[in-house]
Amino acid sequence: MVRIGVSKVGARVLVFIAERGRVRSVEIEDSLSIGQSGVSSAIRELTGRGWIRTEIIPTQTKGRPRHIYQLSIPFSSIVDEIERLGDAEIDSIKEGTEDLRRIASACPCF
Repeated sequence: MVRIGVSKVGARVLVFIAERGRVRSVEIEDSLSIGQSGVSSAIRELTGRGWIRTEIIPTQTKGRPRHIYQLSIPFSSIVDEIERLGDAEIDSIKEGTEDLRRIASACPCF
């Protein structure tokens, strides 16, 4: 997943949210043993890809509002997108190796 731009923590958080539906940051932190900053980074990453949305719930006190996270698109669509990204990465690697083979075949030193 890292090769296609999704961190390991991001992948774990994504699956957790997919399994649970709606979750708070503290639930992710406690269940996955990830610190608050790691969860925040993963949420930013997943939100940036359009996979997660945040619902802000004001508190009754003067404290900070709660954030509830949930998938913004079906998990199957996310998996399809990840597969397309992986396929593109594979195609890029194949093109690179084909270029190397052409160079090697044209060079008398090989």
